[in-house]
Amino acid sequence: MDTQPSGNYHRSMWPSGAKYTIITRIVIGAIVIVFLIVVGVVIIGMRNNSSFNINPGSGKEGTEITIVYPKAPSSLSGSATVKFYDAGEHGWYMVSGGAAVYVAYDSTKGLTYSAPATATGSNNNGASYTATVPQGICGFIIQSDQATPAPPKVLDVSIAGPDGTPIPGTHPTKFNLICDKYTLKAKITANPDKVLPDGASQSTITANLSVTGPAQVVIGQKITKPTQPIILVSPLGLVMVHFNTSLGTIAPNPANVKTDLSGDAVVTLTSMDAGIAKVQAVASGIGDAIANVYFEPKITGVQENFVQPNSPTNYQISTIPANPKDLTFDWEIIRPAGPVCGSLTGPASGLGESMNGFFHGLTSDFPNGCDETYEFATQIKVTVTDKDGQSDSKTFSARALEGQGVVKLP
Repeated sequence: MDTQPSGNYHRSMWPSGAKYTIITRIVIGAIVIVFLIVVGVVIIGMRNNSSFNINPGSGKEGTEITIVYPKAPSSLSGSATVKFYDAGEHGWYMVSGGAAVYVAYDSTKGLTYSAPATATGSNNNGASYTATVPQGICGFIIQSDQATPAPPKVLDVSIAGPDGTPIPGTHPTKFNLICDKYTLKAKITANPDKVLPDGASQSTITANLSVTGPAQVVIGQKITKPTQPIILVSPLGLVMVHFNTSLGTIAPNPANVKTDLSGDAVVTLTSMDAGIAKVQAVASGIGDAIANVYFEPKITGVQENFVQPNSPTNYQISTIPANPKDLTFDWEIIRPAGPVCGSLTGPASGLGESMNGFFHGLTSDFPNGCDETYEFATQIKVTVTDKDGQSDSKTFSARALEGQGVVKLP
């Protein structure tokens, strides 16, 4: 016989699976409540935050801007300060150093500039202030006329209270700062531009960097808001210039020189070889310029040696550069009137052919050799040419300089 449980035995009163359903509902309800609380906090926070508009949204230094809050933050009251934050490099700026006015570069990043804000209206529905974009933020843009125009400098604009700290609940707004544009001019000069390739004679190479644009400083005083800007050419001072050359040696080495306050960077160039040196001056990120220096070959002398007992008379040509291996020599006999007598002992043309001779001895046509008067009247013309086509020519008597050693030629 089955026995019923006693009254002290408690059987569950929940239908099968019901208790799990209730627990699930309780958990979901709790999540919903937490979600609503979070959303409420976010919405309240959003309502407490306040953004503002700037009009105009772009302009130069000295531009008056109006800051408008559609809904004024509760913490904004009394005096205020506008903060202009520049995340990029400060850039090019004009320097007035006593009598010298030049252009320099400042790579400092993250500068903040301040301007007082004047309240022009405030109520529960909004607030407005005016401020002037400070001077000295911008510098100016240096680029060639062919370059793509540089974009404005983008500033983060925020509002600070009387204590100088940002107003809680406000967000910075962007302002596009338009900077003055300067056109770069780079030139290079060589003095002299024709130099002997002897390794000692030198050319002074001067690279000059300047910029042309609106004046920012006149007689030491900064121009704040020019109505009719004065256009000036200003030297680009204290900028590193690197020099390189296709021929010869530059001093100093390495050839990295800063421009002085006149915008000049100076080096010297020498060469042991003849040719045209293309000297380039490069200012990194700015531009470059090229000048030619002509290291022209020069015939400096000749030595005539008579070969006993018969001809020829041998010739040895002296040149600058001293090593003539890269020079082309062209030899020519210029004969006086009368029977043609004598000939060259070497080739009429050739690379490095600095030696030759004039044979005036016995031949079948001239069994006694060339007439001496004829020989002395005969001229020898020599032309030397370098790889770039530069040349020098000299003419001398075929025999008049015999036995005199090296004779200098004009």
